[in-house]
Amino acid sequence: MIKVRMRFPGRTLGAMLIGLTLVIAAPALSGASPSQGGNKGSLTMGSKNLPGAQVLGQVYGQALAKDGYQMAYKENLGTTEVVFAALQNGDIDLYPDYMNTVVQFLGGTGGADVNQVKSELDTLLQGKGIVATTPAPAVDVNGFYVTKKTASKYKLKTMSDLTKVAPKLTFGGPPECQDRPLCLGDTSQQLYGLQFKEVKKLDTGGPVTVKALEDGNVQVAELFTGSSVIPKDAVLLKDDKGLQGADNPVVLVRDSKNTPQLDATLNKVSAKITTAQYRKMTLAVQNQKQDPADVAKTFLKNNKLA
Repeated sequence: MIKVRMRFPGRTLGAMLIGLTLVIAAPALSGASPSQGGNKGSLTMGSKNLPGAQVLGQVYGQALAKDGYQMAYKENLGTTEVVFAALQNGDIDLYPDYMNTVVQFLGGTGGADVNQVKSELDTLLQGKGIVATTPAPAVDVNGFYVTKKTASKYKLKTMSDLTKVAPKLTFGGPPECQDRPLCLGDTSQQLYGLQFKEVKKLDTGGPVTVKALEDGNVQVAELFTGSSVIPKDAVLLKDDKGLQGADNPVVLVRDSKNTPQLDATLNKVSAKITTAQYRKMTLAVQNQKQDPADVAKTFLKNNKLA
């Protein structure tokens, strides 16, 4: 389902009527948010059907509106396959996605090195009329977490450290984890060779896994770095062999709409989107059921971007 949001700054009914009288012949932009501080043109922001992606669309869109762009939103469009096609055919002008995901969607290799993946993305986008912004620091990938007590006891800092003590520990994570290459599947085993004493099939990065780690029923838990509730006592083990891809947020923009000023605005916002900030926003939408637009507004205000 496509949701089109309308965002208008507060104004009196009288002012609206006067405005309508003066510009009665002017065409309306469906779902538009009139610019503040000038008019740099109109843009339609799309978003994928994920809580994190939806709030990112609002974060970038509201920042652009503040800079003088007239923004419309087409939200919750679907997966990368759907939204990238909408960008290519001009239904939208820009949208946030995740770098490694886009690279693999376009037939590339991807990987864990941010600079290498960004370079590959830029190459893959050549000739498509689309450009990508500088990636944000945030990343939402599979993370292997232990408590501080477990980390201290076994001297665990990296995933490689975990390999030698895994036979003493119980692991908890998604039911499908053993079949997923980036969890405990083939690729993971080729890199780290993790053989746990027991593997418990719990939930997908959710409260069951969190509670099992906190209660000590598992010593290692797989959670999502950017969209799971991370216990305060948890330590993320460094993925030292690069199992997880560089799925940092980027904004894909139609080249015909791109300008140095637009790029600068988007990159300024991206620089503030750390994994912790992204997780906070995502959980507010995903778990607390807050409106992505409200969450984005708070983020921009707190980071002095609005």
